[in-house]
Amino acid sequence: MHTTRLVPVVLVVVFTLTAMLVDSPVARGQGACSCSQQDKLDLESRIKQVKFAMQELDALIKEWEAREKGAGEPLILDPESKQVVEDTLNFKMAGVADPNARRFGAVTDRKCQITIHSGATPCLRGALEDHEAVHKAACKPAVEQTPIYDILGNINWRLNQRVVDYMKEEKAGYQKELERLMKELEQQKKNCKTLTKLDPSMQGQLKGALAQQERLESANNRLESYGKSLN
Repeated sequence: MHTTRLVPVVLVVVFTLTAMLVDSPVARGQGACSCSQQDKLDLESRIKQVKFAMQELDALIKEWEAREKGAGEPLILDPESKQVVEDTLNFKMAGVADPNARRFGAVTDRKCQITIHSGATPCLRGALEDHEAVHKAACKPAVEQTPIYDILGNINWRLNQRVVDYMKEEKAGYQKELERLMKELEQQKKNCKTLTKLDPSMQGQLKGALAQQERLESANNRLESYGKSLN
């Protein structure tokens, strides 16, 4: 076999792929989103969710500030109240999400390490990173200066944090996320004259929608039970 005959073909392929990458919006430093309808849908759905989460947090902050005033002392975050806040936001945000939009999670652990869902698209990853960066910035000084340990001996710096402060931090995270999402959407509009059709591979995600809804309904039931116990 004469490999020299393959060289021109390989060079053409490499050149073509290189040109495509160089000419992409990401390569030009103009954003991480492609010119796809799916990325646009993901952005718009997440923007709607984030705005709704921030409104919900405003209401929760007022509610817990009133509880503190009634109690006459700070209300400190514990695993149960933290879970209540998370379940409330997840339940409310799921209700306004577009069913065809992709959604990915991210978390900052007790050691201030950020983990983002491995399947997160480049279009959404930056916004998730910006959100978690807020939590990391709050975590690091707390862990380094006065580490707090739970009953199992694990660091949990949130154990001396007010519930209200935790929610304000969460809102700040969503604000940073929203800023990135809006920039990505604006950049996509600027870069893309036309958009490709929706990603047909959404069926796999949609199959889990019913199971997810059942989990959210279960979380909502826990919220109602917890609320009754506080009254």
